[in-house]
Amino acid sequence: MFLPFDDAEFIRFVNEAVQKKTEVLKLAEMLSKSPWANLRGSILDYIALVPKYRKKFETDAILACDKLALEQSTAADIGRYKAELFEKATSVDDLCCGMGGDSFFLPKNLSVRGIDLSEERVQMYRFNTRALGSPREALCEDIRELKSRGEFFTIDPARRQKDGDNQRNFSELTPTLSEVIQIARDYKGGMAKLPPGYPANEFPTDCEIIYLGAKNDCRECLILFGELTKNPGKTRAVYIENSVPKSWVGTSSKELTIGPLSQFLAEPVSVLVRSHLFAEIAQKENADAHLISNGIAYVTSNSPFDASAFHNYRVLGSVPLSTGKVKKLLKEFDIGKITLKKRGVEIVPEAEIKRLSPKGKNEAILFYTRIAGEKSAILTMKY
Repeated sequence: MFLPFDDAEFIRFVNEAVQKKTEVLKLAEMLSKSPWANLRGSILDYIALVPKYRKKFETDAILACDKLALEQSTAADIGRYKAELFEKATSVDDLCCGMGGDSFFLPKNLSVRGIDLSEERVQMYRFNTRALGSPREALCEDIRELKSRGEFFTIDPARRQKDGDNQRNFSELTPTLSEVIQIARDYKGGMAKLPPGYPANEFPTDCEIIYLGAKNDCRECLILFGELTKNPGKTRAVYIENSVPKSWVGTSSKELTIGPLSQFLAEPVSVLVRSHLFAEIAQKENADAHLISNGIAYVTSNSPFDASAFHNYRVLGSVPLSTGKVKKLLKEFDIGKITLKKRGVEIVPEAEIKRLSPKGKNEAILFYTRIAGEKSAILTMKY
């Protein structure tokens, strides 16, 4: 149900509740005596979202949203990067616009309109773009049947069908990827936002694929069409740290050999793992770069790698994975505080650290993973 966002008294109530961090029971009591008593449950849910969207979009404005709309929206750091891709555009259609996250960071002088099948989402989009100082046209229409189109487009196909459901059946995206490809033919160029795990073998070969990430997470996969494509047939990985993007471009077809553990162990940033570019980047830097086990994205070498692309660790030692042998290894290096990382091994890190109960003076990073397919523990220090 759409809340009374055009009611100035409602906006005041929400702002005051958030600023004072009013307890839920007190809010419920206040709402039961308010003009919006019949919306009490929805309003309580909404107030809980306000701090989250203010952090995500870096704004103090009151925005219209619900949990699903907020989850699927693009955050500020990613949104600013995506907006720069439209530097030569004069008009953009925000297809499947939702609450408007992909439009929030587009230049104010750009002609933008939001289009969605949901009337409630269209109302959200219209209210939010106005609240952020860039009122945009909003239409409730089927994007596959638009009578007129702008120059460029951005599209975020529906992925979540119900609360808490991060849809994994990619064939049920609305619209489907094949329909998005058809829509793209009616524009000079555009981008489609997909889940990072979408099967890469289904992507058009003449497009550019971008894996976007920040804060140790790969957030989005973008397909660039037409004039937005700068590297046709290639993959770009972009990691944003402190608002500064770092990019790598390749073909994602390079494979590393398997070999023994060397002096350094390296963990690729998330976007390089998702894009499968880490192998190509690693070998360009260190000719002796190789994997320690098949299917495990840990790279090893006798030299460290570029710190913007890899987290580097100096290897202290390794043992087959058993509690007794790991305890002995920790004691050998006088380790008393550990951070436990795992890949290829099912274990609960907190419980394992408690079981190991290290007593030394030093600090280290312990990897539970596989070496040549065998479960192993690797003790390291951050480089």
